[in-house]
Amino acid sequence: MSHPDDNSPQMVQRRELLRRAALLLGSAISAPAALAILQGCSARESAGEAADATLKSLSAAQMAIVAEIAEVMIPKTDTSGAKDAGVPAFIDATLAAIYPQKDQERFKKGVGEFEAMARAAGKPFLEREPAERADFVKQWLVVALSKEHVDGKPFILMARELTLLGYFTSKVGITENMEYVPVPTAFHGCVPLSKMNKPVYWE
Repeated sequence: MSHPDDNSPQMVQRRELLRRAALLLGSAISAPAALAILQGCSARESAGEAADATLKSLSAAQMAIVAEIAEVMIPKTDTSGAKDAGVPAFIDATLAAIYPQKDQERFKKGVGEFEAMARAAGKPFLEREPAERADFVKQWLVVALSKEHVDGKPFILMARELTLLGYFTSKVGITENMEYVPVPTAFHGCVPLSKMNKPVYWE
């Protein structure tokens, strides 16, 4: 049986976002990521790195690495980058609110492995020049995309998926990169599906 609000403009918009994201990723969106979007989780612009007290799932050290990976994937150019859109905070909050514990642990373990490999290759990830960071992230993506994963998406593919979804649910992601029709009402973050009959837009 379909939910009475399944065809609301907000739900249709979110389904379209998921469809576009799947096309960009070249693969299906994972169930937790799709659920996050359908529940209304969205990135919001951040004035800077999240303070330790606001972190929900990641440590400060993990957050710093994830933030730079997200920025490599969507860098600031003539449009806002991942950091401008609040994507790092979106990733941290979404992991804590939506993802099962085993998926959170896989993600965090992956951050550690990523950093360990960077150090083994000569230099910590955050101490590399921007071009070096981009090359290192690309190497990880190439390796991950070349394999089949029976135990869930590896860290780097989870990071790519969440970065893309976080960016294109943010205000700057929509207004600068997608067709946008402003509606004069309030923004609400993650909300239960039962509440989806209420408008969910940005101010």
